[in-house]
Amino acid sequence: MMLSADQLLLASVEREVLACIGCNDCLLACPVVESRHVTIAELNGAVHLPTITDANVARFVTACTQCRQCVPACPADLNRADMVLLNKLKVEDSVPDHELTLQARSTAFASGITLDGLSQTLTGLALFQGASAVALRRFVLKSTLRLLVPGEQLCQEGEFHERLCVVLSGTLEQQSAGPGGVAIQVLKLAQGSFFGEMGVLSDSAEPFTVVAQEVSIVLEAPKIAVMHLMEQAPSVRASLDALYEKRALWSYSRNPGGLGVLPEAAVVELLWSARLELLPTGTVLFNEQEAPRDLFLVRSGFLRASQREAPPAGAAPRERVLTYFREGNVFGILPLLEREPIMGYTVQAASRSEVIRVPGEALAALFTRYPHAHAALRQAGFEAEALARNVAVGLRPAQPGQDLAGTRRSLAPEMLVEEGLAKGREILVIDQEQCTACSNCIDACERRHGNSRLQLRGIQADNYMFPTACRHCEDPACLLCSVDGIVRLPSGEIKIVPENCIGCGSCAQRCPYGNISMHAVEKPERGLWVSLLDFLATGSLRERALEAVDPKAARVAVKCDLCAEYSDYACVTACPVGAAFRIDPGKALQSAAPRTSLAGHRP
Repeated sequence: MMLSADQLLLASVEREVLACIGCNDCLLACPVVESRHVTIAELNGAVHLPTITDANVARFVTACTQCRQCVPACPADLNRADMVLLNKLKVEDSVPDHELTLQARSTAFASGITLDGLSQTLTGLALFQGASAVALRRFVLKSTLRLLVPGEQLCQEGEFHERLCVVLSGTLEQQSAGPGGVAIQVLKLAQGSFFGEMGVLSDSAEPFTVVAQEVSIVLEAPKIAVMHLMEQAPSVRASLDALYEKRALWSYSRNPGGLGVLPEAAVVELLWSARLELLPTGTVLFNEQEAPRDLFLVRSGFLRASQREAPPAGAAPRERVLTYFREGNVFGILPLLEREPIMGYTVQAASRSEVIRVPGEALAALFTRYPHAHAALRQAGFEAEALARNVAVGLRPAQPGQDLAGTRRSLAPEMLVEEGLAKGREILVIDQEQCTACSNCIDACERRHGNSRLQLRGIQADNYMFPTACRHCEDPACLLCSVDGIVRLPSGEIKIVPENCIGCGSCAQRCPYGNISMHAVEKPERGLWVSLLDFLATGSLRERALEAVDPKAARVAVKCDLCAEYSDYACVTACPVGAAFRIDPGKALQSAAPRTSLAGHRP
């Protein structure tokens, strides 16, 4: 009999309770303020209880964010975060049934919908079938009930929402901006419909604007609630993955890129036989010596096309980078069209990527039904793949007679991709040939934000430096914060919320580029009255005295937020010689064949 996720967690935690040496080091490492009022013995004891009765233990496990700062602190090499998680789930499960709050813009009022009632309602929806009542109850507790009036917009096309939304009552409409900005109706969303899984699962912007057509109530679940539910209910994960693939293929059929030369019916026919593949970094899609089998459409990420070079005698073989395939590119099609015996180049994921794989047999079958399709595809050119088959892209010196105005050096696109810069949306660049090392950029950042979020160190390429500053990635690893201490604004900027941050440092650890730092929070001075209470008081009075002195967190995460509340970038504006500027790497890469000029992409 297969054990549930909760049963496996309980068995693991019970083993670790027996191995615990009771040193309390895990709690000393915990950044949550409530950890000061509990001991490891009390937490271990709660594991064997059906419900949590100790108020201090309940407050602590509720406040726990599962940042895992306690794990490396344990001298017995135990995972104490799982023990706290088990107790946390007990507290969530013991929350009494109550009427949920309904959020209506900036106001909130009673909804008339109860926690248990809504959890039961969700079990009747196809998406949630297979999820336990307990898992759905936890899901609802982390979610928000939202009331929308006719014409009210829930999310905007091209902005980040990152919520799974379930329509509980009323009707909403998905719209897309057409020519001239005219809203085009895409889909009606009636009671029981859901949307938003594309943004949650792929960290992408919303593909459509969603507007209420009548008074409607929507359940909004944040990404972390969806992830927890997917862990606890494999059936929900399978349903969301299947729906994600279906909608991704449908979205591509609306904007088929290089396949747009085919009739719409032909594109839809091809995609019926296609499948969506998620490729972790480093995945090899095919080898240069393989026979052509399928064609590929890139939905997101970057894939490296390379070719093995014959090495000189005694030297190790090496790969020559030919080009990079990015969103919208089609590859694998030219060898099929020209009936080549081998692919001729290797393709490997240079970042987390999504591709649509179309079987070669489906393409061959298409040609029998659409006689002109073969010629149309040959004329389409498919420049990205043609470049991979014919041209080597690299760092090249300027050619004689080349116009060098504003482009003193050129940069190879592989550098942007391999260093992870291409995943960013806004990258700070310093032209070191112009920089005078005056530090005005650092000082301006400190004046505006209280402490500088910029350090003049980082990746070097030619005369350009890419300083340590947030890149505002398309798929940010830092965003998974259970207290919303770091969020992505609808416009795409990633921002720390100091009021929510508990200083655990998880976001800083997750950032692969070291662009988030932890700063100590200044503690207020102890006045005479607080000092006297500290000396005399005991029990709850002493706890209140301590809480009056200690801030919520001893430290807080700090990072660049693109000066989100301002109309300019402090660092760029303060540079007296124009050496500091920002670029969108995606736009730079669009003109990266054969060279990418960063200076040519200054705002």
